[in-house]
Amino acid sequence: MVRAAKRPKVNLARTESNDALKDEIVVPRGTLVTCIAGMELQPEDVGAAIQFLEFCRSFGEICKIGKGQPEETLRHLTQLKEVSSIVADVHINLLSVIENGKDNRFDKYPRHGDEWIRKVGEYISLTFNAEDFTLRCLNQGVSGYRSLNPSCKLEVLNCLCDEALSSEKLRTCIDNKDRKCVATQEIKAATRKQKELKRRYDDMTKTIEGGDTANNEEANDILYQIKEAEEIKKAARNELEMLKRVHRTTPVMEDKGVKYWKLADYCNYNISIMRQEFDEENRTKNKDMWFMFTEDEHKVVEDHVTTRSRRLRRNHNWV
Repeated sequence: MVRAAKRPKVNLARTESNDALKDEIVVPRGTLVTCIAGMELQPEDVGAAIQFLEFCRSFGEICKIGKGQPEETLRHLTQLKEVSSIVADVHINLLSVIENGKDNRFDKYPRHGDEWIRKVGEYISLTFNAEDFTLRCLNQGVSGYRSLNPSCKLEVLNCLCDEALSSEKLRTCIDNKDRKCVATQEIKAATRKQKELKRRYDDMTKTIEGGDTANNEEANDILYQIKEAEEIKKAARNELEMLKRVHRTTPVMEDKGVKYWKLADYCNYNISIMRQEFDEENRTKNKDMWFMFTEDEHKVVEDHVTTRSRRLRRNHNWV
């Protein structure tokens, strides 16, 4: 009777332990994705391509990005050296949305000119931590843009999409609009403040003679404010990074360094769940790796997601 009374508790614990171990063992990693919408890409560019396609799926109509244009844009960005009219039109349309949605965008930014490329550089230089090389190329117009590799061009395009998300025209269409808008404005304000403080500091260091105490104290105060502004930018960038990963989409399951997303059929296999692996220590770069599943693997993943969700709900109810 004693053994019978104790046995259910022991077996239950063992069963839960085995279930947890089974969950860890049987979930497949899948096959590395290198082809999106019929295009061969570098593995590190797949996440950026998905991000742009997801943006267009949600906001393409508002941004006047027509059916098939997102895929053509990606194809031209990754395969052509020249700046095609399709690539120019997408950037110009996004600029139009950012700048209050003016309808005369082609008059303001001719597709074959340099002005729209330089304007893109201005926007991403204030908001995002773009590489200096990228900004220098954008400031050179068409000739500089041509010298960017596909990864940089995708990064520039997604930065512009992120900027458009803070526009008045799109704010009503997205969740977390207030948080994203505030974070974007904080980055811009802190960047402007830093530039002004650095100018003051440079002027001051030129005029300080003999270690003047008052000036030294003021200089230290300026350095402290510059550091404070950098902390504000860092916090706001972290906020933006969390909000922008895949627009209007949340992962169906996540673990350390891994997320599972239910997305559109970008791999042409009618399989919707994809696995994303990323470096949690460095989320500022698009170096994620994406994986797709066979039909059998997809079933296993779906079962795992369902089991995990039930367990989380059950634990939540016990708490």
